[in-house]
Amino acid sequence: MKDIAFIYRDPLFGIIILIAIIAIIALADYSRNRYRSKKRSESLKNLARSYEYAGLSDGVLEFLALANNPIPTLMFLAQTYAKSGNSEQAIKIYLSILEKTTDSKEKIPILEALGVTYFDAGFLQRAKMIFIEILKSYPRNSSALSYLMRTYESMGEYKKALEVLDCLDELEVDLDEKDTQILQNKNYLYLMMLINDNFLSLEQKQNQIMNLAYKTPYLSKIILNYLKTYNQALFWEFIFSLKTVDNFIDLLWDFCKDEIPFEMLKNSKAISDIYRAKGYIKDEKGCSIFELEVLRVLHFSPSHLRGNIDFEYRCHSCKRIFPFDSYRCPSCSQTGIMDVILKLRAIKNNEVD
Repeated sequence: MKDIAFIYRDPLFGIIILIAIIAIIALADYSRNRYRSKKRSESLKNLARSYEYAGLSDGVLEFLALANNPIPTLMFLAQTYAKSGNSEQAIKIYLSILEKTTDSKEKIPILEALGVTYFDAGFLQRAKMIFIEILKSYPRNSSALSYLMRTYESMGEYKKALEVLDCLDELEVDLDEKDTQILQNKNYLYLMMLINDNFLSLEQKQNQIMNLAYKTPYLSKIILNYLKTYNQALFWEFIFSLKTVDNFIDLLWDFCKDEIPFEMLKNSKAISDIYRAKGYIKDEKGCSIFELEVLRVLHFSPSHLRGNIDFEYRCHSCKRIFPFDSYRCPSCSQTGIMDVILKLRAIKNNEVD
């Protein structure tokens, strides 16, 4: 017994026990990581298989089978199809590449490209599942986070989009410009969440929206759109408080004459010019904007010709022009009020002005 007690008190025995414990922990951790890696690989593989499409052409399949390193070429081909609008063919190629790729790390950029293609094609649920699966393995993938946030936004799940944006904020805290963009995105998503909240009363919703309105001028158009539908008195109060209305002409243009508070227009020549161009205000004052002045003059002209205005929208970042308005540019995804472009056109005989 004394010998056994001596062994337990021996420092060497304690060291051996410590090393054995460390070895067991290391082995358990290694086994756990191997298991997780295997599960991630199987998960990515199952995700790819869950979106089977019809087969590719024989030429592409033959190239995939015979080439030493076909992935870069096929990725380029798929991206070309996606950019040209042939999303179906691009998706087929991405899925075929995934089927032939065994390394889970190599699958990530392919899955990401596939998710973007699904997103651009409007398959939002599929895009969401792919981006979530990527983030399970690589949670610091900022591109996947950004697209997941936009996917939730497009699906109207603004609360989830805000949660993803918080994660994205943690990755980009060192960039001042990014910080500003993320803050604007947070306010935008919060506003959209407010507008679509079915549990707040109309009064509560409008109070919170107006509290946000004066702090976030870059959200003015979304707020004006909402107020135009639900509270025109607040609409006019808010729009008269703005310094410029050049990018809100499209909102003001389609008001009926009896909806306009003409007694308030004396304080805003810019808004009055819009209704001079429509013929609601008949005086000798000229309009500051060329297109509006042309229409104003036509109302006083003896000619039978009359005109109207159509609207186009230009992204302030990429400068692309769209036939519809959107706070987030469909092309470059930057947020902000788009520039309104006025397009004069003649009114046909059977068209109502």
